[in-house]
Parts: sequence; C-alpha cells; structure tokens
Amino acid sequence: MSAEPLQFGRIALRGGLLTVIAQAIKIGVQFLSVIVLARLLVPEDFGLVASVSPIVAFVALFQNLGLQQAVVQRKEITQRQLNQVFWMSAAAGLVTTMIVVALAPAVAAYYGDARMVGITIGTGLPLLLGSLAAMPLSLMNRHLQFGQLAINDVVTAIAGFGTAAFAAYAGMGYWSLVLGPAASAVVGLFAAWRVARFRPDKPVLRIDRDIMSFSANLTGFNLVNFFSRNLDNILIGKFSGAIELGYYDRAYKLLLFPLQNINQPLTRLMIPLLSRIQDDKKRFRDIYMQTNWVLAAVTVPAIAALTLTSTQVVGILFGERWLPVAPIFAWLGIAGLIQPISSTTGWIFICQDRTKTMFRWGIYSSVTTVVSFVVGLQWGAVGVAAAYAISGYILRVPVLAVLVHRVGPVTAMDVLLVQGLFIVSALLAWGAYFSLPLSLTTGSDLRSVILALVLNYAIALVLMLLLPRSRQALFGALAKVTGNIR
Repeated sequence: MSAEPLQFGRIALRGGLLTVIAQAIKIGVQFLSVIVLARLLVPEDFGLVASVSPIVAFVALFQNLGLQQAVVQRKEITQRQLNQVFWMSAAAGLVTTMIVVALAPAVAAYYGDARMVGITIGTGLPLLLGSLAAMPLSLMNRHLQFGQLAINDVVTAIAGFGTAAFAAYAGMGYWSLVLGPAASAVVGLFAAWRVARFRPDKPVLRIDRDIMSFSANLTGFNLVNFFSRNLDNILIGKFSGAIELGYYDRAYKLLLFPLQNINQPLTRLMIPLLSRIQDDKKRFRDIYMQTNWVLAAVTVPAIAALTLTSTQVVGILFGERWLPVAPIFAWLGIAGLIQPISSTTGWIFICQDRTKTMFRWGIYSSVTTVVSFVVGLQWGAVGVAAAYAISGYILRVPVLAVLVHRVGPVTAMDVLLVQGLFIVSALLAWGAYFSLPLSLTTGSDLRSVILALVLNYAIALVLMLLLPRSRQALFGALAKVTGNIR
C-alpha cells in the first residue's frame, strides 16, 4: 500500500467525520429553529420573508461569481491569482448589496406591502459580509482544514438561531427572520478571518482567463438553477398569498432545506478531494460511488419515512394549526427521494473542469422545473409541490443520467442503480407499513413515525446487502470507519 493513498484515505475519513459531526449539529440547530420559530411566529411572518428571499437569492448568485470553487478546484494557484479573486469577490459583494438596497422600493410595490422595503434591505446586507469571508473559507477548503470549517459552521448556525429565537420571543415578528441570518454573517466573517493565513495586496479588478471561464460557466449554472429553487416561492406568494406561502415555506424548510445542508458541507469536502485525483478516473469513480451509496443509505430511508407519516410529523413538530403543511410536505418528500444523489452530480462536472456542460444541464433543468411550477400553480402550493416531484422523475433524472455518462467516468447505470434501489426500498416499506394492523399505525403519532423509520431503514439495508455493488460500498465504508483504510 502506497503512502499517498493511505494519507488520502485518512484525510478523507477525518474530514468526513468532522463534516458529519458539524453537520449533525447544524441540522439539529436548523431543525430546532424550524420548530421553535413556528411556535413563536405566525405563517404570515414566514410568508413575508419568503416572498423577499428569492429576489435576494437571485442577486446573491453574483456575490462571488463562482470564484470560490475555482480557488478550490485549481491544481495550482498563485498569490497573484488569489489577490485577484479576493478583490473581485469583494467588489461583487459590494455591488450586489447596493443592488438589493436599490430594489427594495420596487419589491414593496410588486407585493403591495410597504414592510417589504425594510425586509429587503435587511436580508441584502449580509451579501457583502459573505463576499469578504469567501477567500479565507476557500483557502481553508483548499488546504483541507475541515476541522476549522466545521467549527465555523457550528458557531454561525448557533449564532443565527440564537438571535432569531431571542428576537421572536421578544415579539419582533418577521424581523427575527431577518436578524438571524445577519448575525450568522457577522459571526462567520470574524470566524473566517481569525484563522486566515491570506492577506490581500493592493486592489486588482481583473482575473486570469482560465479562472474566469470556469467561474463564468459555474455562475451561469447557478443563475439558471436559481429559478428551479425560488420561482415556486415567487409564484405562490404572488398568486396564492403570504399565508399559503408560509405553509409551503415550512414544508420546504422541514424537508428539502436539511438535504441542502447535508449536500453543501459534503460538497466542500468532496470537491477538493476529487479535484486532486481528477486524472485517476477509476479512483475518482470508486470514491464518488462509495460516497453516494453511503449518502443515500443515510438520507433516503429517512425521507421516505417522513413522507409516509407527513401528517403525524407536522402534528408533532408544529401543532394542529399547521396541518395544511402535510400534503405539501408529502409531495416534496417524494421529490426528495432522488435529490441526495442527483445533487452530487455537480461534483463530477466541477472537479473535472466541465462547468460548461454543467451550465447547459442547468438550463434544461431550470426550464422543465419552471414549466412544472406554472402547470401546478392552479392547484395552489400542493399543486406546485406535486408538479415539481412528478416532473423530476419523468423529465430530469433520465436526462441527467445520460449527461453524466457522457462526461464520465461515472456511468448512467451507476447513478440510476443507486436511485432505483432506494426508490424500490421506499415503495416496499410503504407497502409493508399499510399492511400492518391499524392498532400499530394509529393512536400515537410518535410511534407511527418511529415504526416508519424502522421499516424504511431495515428494508433499505436488506436490499443493499443483496446487491453486490451497494454491499461492497457499505462494507468499504465500515472498514474505513473501523480503521481498516485500504
């Protein structure tokens, strides 16, 4: 066994464990935030802020122009290039903040609500802080300082939740949802620069062509992907009202937002690691697939169980007044069964410098998603969630699998096999659940949820052990965790 693979394996394992621990804490904080704030605030509060969030998110796409990923992905990068990236990111952050502030009156006029002026300005101010923190965070990621990144994640999450909860308890209403992210941005900025080894030189507002090409395509993907992430909020807020958008926002935050919180730090772990072995195609494919098998085994059975017991979950966490969230939550859960794996395909494009292909995929994905939103809107928030879920299975997953196959080294069969196994597992678990006596599945909401979780994880584990590829990935991951790194 060579020293390099051993060291690589240890770094990957240590980084993975630190990321898992930090993310478990962060998701726990997020989960607690969803519950606590839902009990302290009213649906309209969430709807007001959710109405503004897509607009700020759109402007934020230009916050660092994709330069953060370029710093991580490059095989070599000079101090001169780092200085260029820092000043370009800072300038982009300042410009985006000014744009959001300038748009505030127009946003208020669009929704016909003067409160939107202050909300828009408040949610836009953290953009500049995020741009200033981008360079030290990128370098920590590039240098595989996963422990420090994990600490930063936990500290910023706690600061944001604590601020929002205190403000909500103090009766500040929707302002608590604005102050929480602002506090996270301030704490994150100080935490990033506290350990940064980089210090910028004099300002330079130009950048090398190869970095700019990579970043431009990545920004283009993020731009078109924005619509698939946020147009649902805009349409529901405009045509169905703030209250129904509040229900949709709680369902989304309860299910799909935690999935994004898993993917984001995992992406931060995998991109620098896979970028270092981008020329070793077999190793690239093996590590990518093992990670995806384990990711699916951890996340998909839980999604399937929560989807199955959506009414009970909403009742336990939010209370009776939030029960209209349940059908929205169920449809988003069906969509969520395929998202953990689909979302990791970006690693394949980014780590192999194929962001142009990624941009083209983003255009197709965005168009099909927007069309599904428009079709489903006539049935309100539930219709939007249902159309999004159905279109994902029919229009996006097959095309994405073919595109991944063309780029390589991961094949279409690799992607579809992982997703197919866990979809079958979910269907079997749902069938088994409804075959049980009513005395077991009714009465106690908590018991029903626990039963659904046990069924889904048990059936998923059996199927993984029966399939050679998933069995090998599972045993390989267990061997690394127990110290037998190969």
